[in-house]
Amino acid sequence: MKTQNKAKKLSRTKSYQKGFSLIELLIVVVIIGIVAAIAIPNLLRSRMAANEGSAISSMRTIHSSQITYKSTNGNGAFTDLPTLSSFSHIDSVLGTSPHVKSGYRFEVDVLAATSALEPRFNLRGRPITHSAINSISGTGSRDFGTNESGVLFESFDNTAVTFDDVTRMVQGTATPVDR
Repeated sequence: MKTQNKAKKLSRTKSYQKGFSLIELLIVVVIIGIVAAIAIPNLLRSRMAANEGSAISSMRTIHSSQITYKSTNGNGAFTDLPTLSSFSHIDSVLGTSPHVKSGYRFEVDVLAATSALEPRFNLRGRPITHSAINSISGTGSRDFGTNESGVLFESFDNTAVTFDDVTRMVQGTATPVDR
């Protein structure tokens, strides 16, 4: 008889304990918030690094395409991005204005040959939103640039990589990319 009474008491107390208490739910929400606060910045940095890697790859592709165009279709001259795309040297994403791919905008300045200078070009890849300006939604922290030499330069101070038109030396604070 005593075991039946104990069983009835236990079953009554268990019937009132369905679900989670408010404290338990708040603890779970706080833990999820802490994990998100740690994970989201890492995710954004990973996305930015992927954008920069894609920009480096696109810069090298465009440079190679310029060299190929000059020796095949260009009669010794370089050209703009839409023309490179029309000859299938680069993909249509890079060849179509505004020439944006993976958070970077690409620009080419073609410099015609003169009696003293060979044909030249300047190529820039700039993040659409520089992370120094907006670290949350920045698409990149580095600006890239190259010319007909093929040496890829980077700049961290949100300024475009530029080259002297005659000496072809890089201007400003840009340094060669290590990769």
